[in-house]
Amino acid sequence: MGLKIGFVGVGGISQRHLGNASKRDDIEILGHADIIMSRAEAAAETYGGRAYNCCVDLYENEKPDAVVICTPPYAHGDIEEEAAKRGIHFFVEKPCAVSLDLAKRVKEAVDTHGVLAQVGYMYRFAEGVLKAKELLSTRRIAMVQQHFYMPGMPAKPWWAKLEMSGGQLTEQSTHMLDLGRFLAGDVVAVTGRTARVHDWTPEPGAPVSDSGLTGAYPGFTIPDTTALTLEYASGALGTLSCSMVPGTQWDNGFRIVAEGLLVTIAGGNVSWAGEEQGSVAAGDNWASYVLYDFFDAVIEGRDATTVPYDEGIRSLAISLAGYASQEQGGAVISPQDLIADVFGTALG
Repeated sequence: MGLKIGFVGVGGISQRHLGNASKRDDIEILGHADIIMSRAEAAAETYGGRAYNCCVDLYENEKPDAVVICTPPYAHGDIEEEAAKRGIHFFVEKPCAVSLDLAKRVKEAVDTHGVLAQVGYMYRFAEGVLKAKELLSTRRIAMVQQHFYMPGMPAKPWWAKLEMSGGQLTEQSTHMLDLGRFLAGDVVAVTGRTARVHDWTPEPGAPVSDSGLTGAYPGFTIPDTTALTLEYASGALGTLSCSMVPGTQWDNGFRIVAEGLLVTIAGGNVSWAGEEQGSVAAGDNWASYVLYDFFDAVIEGRDATTVPYDEGIRSLAISLAGYASQEQGGAVISPQDLIADVFGTALG
């Protein structure tokens, strides 16, 4: 067969990627690694390949060409480094890390060993988003408005811990921030404020939810509400608001105001109004495009992926700049200054 791959982390989001990988005749799934062995065994039974409890065992025994990494944010680092030093290309779900120190380690491994790495920012590949990028390429952008609201926190122990998930701003709203970078360019200044509005303390004796969304969880250390203001290198301004206060409903939105144009993005579908008007759908199974692009990059021997690891770091830095601003009382923080050490230079 063609490309030989493995999966590391087979809970949650991996199920989408496993399903999409299995649809391609030029992909052979060799194995699955997960710290919960029963999950790895279930994936192996459904999609073929062998089950492992450790990614290194998967790498050593199966010697895949590439791996798809779908672990929680806190688990990144060794998984990617061990793959890179064996010449194994990797696709990694966002966020690529929870800290810039960790991201720097992985970047150095990628650069040293010359492997391809793709970060799973799927919105960049939606057909509607690509049309929006084309329309905006000839216009000055004035405002980028982004919001991500959900009615509760995913009931996972690591989600409730800032050092493990990075909170909603890093784990989830990074999709919006990356989409803003893709369409409007780099962010040069961030101010941020966070709050914890809801009481997340469980009632005494109440069972702790282990699935879906929850409004109570022990050891909750993340903000539940965040607001950022953004300044782009182009001179455009932007805002991001996100919240997971329970009892509301899902509501995610993205709009760009440009000269003669208002662009609205919803789930990869795009509509626009102004001097022109129209709409373009995201595309059939559009969430698969980012993974398929990675597979194609490895198969074709490209020099780089479409969303390389460096891009993941730059989008992560916006979230971390928001937290740094909160810690400094709302100070203006430059994401470029935060990542200067990661890239070995002061970035303008």
